[in-house]
Amino acid sequence: MAKRVETQLASVLFGFLILVMGVTQSRPAQAQLVDGAEYADAKGLMARKKWDEAVIALRKLQRSEPDSLELTIDLSKALTYSGRREEALSLLSHSASRMRGSAKGSLTRRGKVLSRVFLTQTTQQLYQDGVALTIGKKYRTARERFEKALELEPDNIEILVRMGQCLLLEGDADSAAERLKLARKLNPYEPEVRLWLGKALRDRGELTAAMEELRLAQTQLVESELAPAWYAEALAQSGQKASAVSLLERDVREHPFHLLGLVTLARLRLQTGSFDKIESRTLWDVRKALQIAMSRMDQYQGSESPISEGELGLDLRDSKLLKSEVESLLERVESRIDGTTSK
Repeated sequence: MAKRVETQLASVLFGFLILVMGVTQSRPAQAQLVDGAEYADAKGLMARKKWDEAVIALRKLQRSEPDSLELTIDLSKALTYSGRREEALSLLSHSASRMRGSAKGSLTRRGKVLSRVFLTQTTQQLYQDGVALTIGKKYRTARERFEKALELEPDNIEILVRMGQCLLLEGDADSAAERLKLARKLNPYEPEVRLWLGKALRDRGELTAAMEELRLAQTQLVESELAPAWYAEALAQSGQKASAVSLLERDVREHPFHLLGLVTLARLRLQTGSFDKIESRTLWDVRKALQIAMSRMDQYQGSESPISEGELGLDLRDSKLLKSEVESLLERVESRIDGTTSK
């Protein structure tokens, strides 16, 4: 009996030993690598800002562990600070495409940071000066600042986007689209890039491509005033007026101070072959929408109507310009209503 118990105990202990050995042998190489001497040396190179040497060391380690999240992030940082930002962003994008969940989110966030980090104080100052000039609508002078900044950091997404915005606002959609396409290539996860690229593509006549960019931007920039208005205009231009009207109706219902959407909606409802053929009910609806827009105009650019165009967006609200358009549309509509009711 005792011998049988000893035999059973020995079997259990042997099985446990095999299990422990299996767990130890199957432990992910990443865990061993992170604690290893080679990785510690690579981290030391990064701490001393020896970026080129760190890239060599990290790339060697990453070849054996291509799915290591920590190694991928460290290598992308070293590449960026060694002047190879485009390669770093390509690495992150490729790795993110193979992952899911929190790992994919970590790589996407890291790409967003590295695509916009300034590598020199000079570049950052030129960028800040350019942004201030852009806000002041001095687009040509702002563009000159961004051009100098791009000479130092040609792959910085923040600078590329601002440059594209200035070019587009100056009327150069072709040059704007080229800058924004590069920004999208470097980091395809920035919705503001897609918004402004969509606008540039539409302005240069590439309607199908523009609609896809604007659609993606509109679904992500949920507080933006520009995104639904620009997307609706593209939809209407492509013959999808009903979808455009539906989109804007939903937007102005959810965002009462999106006056650009309200005015765009009124303009689309008036778009027919002949102004004289617009139904009376449509005219009254348009008149009401325009009157609502006028009543909110004084608050349009104030703190009462916060609007978010994203970190890389621009607030293009101009109450004077919009008010002038509303007054012009109202004059046409009321003239037509008066002519209808007098018959």
